[in-house]
Amino acid sequence: MNKTAIITILLVIISCNRIEKEERVLRQEPGDEIFVIHVPKAGCKKCQKIIEEGLQNENGVQQSILDLSSKKLSVVYTPEKVTPKILETTVKKIAKKIPCK
Repeated sequence: MNKTAIITILLVIISCNRIEKEERVLRQEPGDEIFVIHVPKAGCKKCQKIIEEGLQNENGVQQSILDLSSKKLSVVYTPEKVTPKILETTVKKIAKKIPCK
């Protein structure tokens, strides 16, 4: 294995193990629901960004916050536009794209 590959692997390992505490708050409007799912492989800011940005494109999703320390993803959604089952399927699909495994 060459030096570049080794350095890349080490950087991924290091970045996936650094978790800083966050203070973000969900904003729920009347009629909105909150869906919570565990994302066990999410371990870094890049994972967080991929999942949260991926959910922005889902119809009915108002906001999502992935807490890296608890590995819990909270999603504020409009139940008339999207169901928990659709959200779960979408999260699992997006989670396959995250760098931490």
